[in-house]
Amino acid sequence: MIFLLLLAFMAAFLLTGFWLSLAQRRNWFDRPNHRSSHILPTPKSGGAGFVAAYTAFTLAVYATQPLAPSQLLVITAGLLLAVMGFVDDLRPNGLGIWQRIAVQAVASAVALALFEQVPPLTFPWGSIEPAAVRALLLLPALVWLINLYNFMDGIDGLAATEAIYCCLALALFTSGHDNAGVVTALSLGLALTVSGFLYFNLSPARLFMGDLGSNYLGYIIAALGGLAIQTGSVNVWTLLVLLGVFIVDTTATLVARMRAGAVWYHAHRSHAYQQAARRWNSHGKVVLAVALINVCWLLPLAWLTTVQEGWGILIALVALIPLHILGRLVRHAPQSHTDAPQASA
Repeated sequence: MIFLLLLAFMAAFLLTGFWLSLAQRRNWFDRPNHRSSHILPTPKSGGAGFVAAYTAFTLAVYATQPLAPSQLLVITAGLLLAVMGFVDDLRPNGLGIWQRIAVQAVASAVALALFEQVPPLTFPWGSIEPAAVRALLLLPALVWLINLYNFMDGIDGLAATEAIYCCLALALFTSGHDNAGVVTALSLGLALTVSGFLYFNLSPARLFMGDLGSNYLGYIIAALGGLAIQTGSVNVWTLLVLLGVFIVDTTATLVARMRAGAVWYHAHRSHAYQQAARRWNSHGKVVLAVALINVCWLLPLAWLTTVQEGWGILIALVALIPLHILGRLVRHAPQSHTDAPQASA
């Protein structure tokens, strides 16, 4: 397994480098506009490198480890989103919102149907039953997670480092649990393949993952979380807390834009993380700040949800409310003359 993990990292690194060269030759560039956080045309769809490497890694795990066919299908269903994202990247005006949501809903429904059981939703007063009701609640939640991950891919390195953090956390929480070894391996595999891409995406980025990569990551993180839930090592609240920065920033921004009458799915630069990047004139500082919040604040609280599942919703509120307050402070901070896009995003 160690050999496979190292091979996955090297494959992602080499494939991403190849894709960078290919995108430059084919003129596949993300060209900046007034809503961009970068000012130079940058090659895009670089997520193809880690998507290909992780797919190969998953097939290798299936051939050598006790990975069930249903688990393999849950992971490979993410390829639907990668293909959709690539088409969206190449089309000048992208795909329509309902086309994207339809594909996301199909992939999410496939995942929920293939899980051994629909992930439980436990509260201090009991759990939601029957399973069909939980599935109806979780389906739009999965679709939203895919979209919010796409929305948060707006500055150098942020979406990639978030994926690495989430996967390492899942690997930590599942390690040592009965029947969870394969989920630990799959989580580590995604962390390492995305790390192979991150080298090219650190500020100033030479390559963007594009919708191809961000849609895929949003789905795969949710899929890995669902597989981890099947082992009893984590729960829905654990995932909610782990992804707290992305969930809070995107949801609060969406609500604010809808209240202002803006078209919520159009590109913009009003996320708290985008405003922070402009005020600090640095993408790297924002990524570092998010990483510190993840490790020092969210990770311990996520672990707490694994030992106190019944109180998970209250722990999640404790974790997320300060993030919402912080986001409001960032959005309402005085504007400065340095609020300008960086050379890349």
